[in-house]
Amino acid sequence: MVKDFLRQRLSLGLGALFDTAPWAAQRLQPFSGSTVVLDLGGWRIPFGIGAQGYPELSEAIPDQPQLTIRMPFSALPLFLTDEGAALRELHLEGNSGLAHEVGFLARNFRPDLEELLSRVVGDLLAHRIARSARNARGWAKDSARRLSDSLTEYVAEEGRFVATRTALQRFSRDVAELDQAVSRFEQRMTRRT
Repeated sequence: MVKDFLRQRLSLGLGALFDTAPWAAQRLQPFSGSTVVLDLGGWRIPFGIGAQGYPELSEAIPDQPQLTIRMPFSALPLFLTDEGAALRELHLEGNSGLAHEVGFLARNFRPDLEELLSRVVGDLLAHRIARSARNARGWAKDSARRLSDSLTEYVAEEGRFVATRTALQRFSRDVAELDQAVSRFEQRMTRRT
C-alpha cells in the first residue's frame, strides 16, 4: 500500500519534471512500452516508458529490460560539481536506439525546477529557493576546485616528505635484519660468558 503510494507519487513527480520540457517526453515516445532499469550501485529501480513518453516507476524489475543504466553512487555528487565526470560514469546496456535517446537526455534535459516549484510555493519563494540552490551549487564547485588545488599543491610541495610504500617496505626489512643481527650478537655474547 505504502509502496504503491510512493511509486505513484514518484511517477507523478517525474511526469511534472517532464512537463517542464515536453520535448524530452517526445523523444522517448517512440519507445513507449519499453522497460528501463536504473542500477545505482546495485540498487535497481525499474521504469517503464508510458504511451506519452513519460517515465513511470514500475512494480517489478523485468528479467530482460530493454535498457539498463548503471551508475555508481559515488557519481551522484559529481552532478553538483562536474557534470561531465558524472556522465562519464553512466553506462548504458541494451537497445541502442533507446540508449542513444537516454544518453541525449542525460546530457541535455534540464527541467525548469523553478517553474515546477512555483506551482507549489509561489513565484517569489520559488525564485529565492532556486537562487539559493544556484549559489549552493556554485559554492560546491568552488569548494571542490579549491580542495583539488590544495591537494595538488600538497602533493607537489609536501609529498616528498611522505614515505612511499617501497621506502616503508625497505625500512621494515632493514629493521628486521637489524633485529636478527642483534639477536645473533646477543647469542655470541651469551656463549662467551
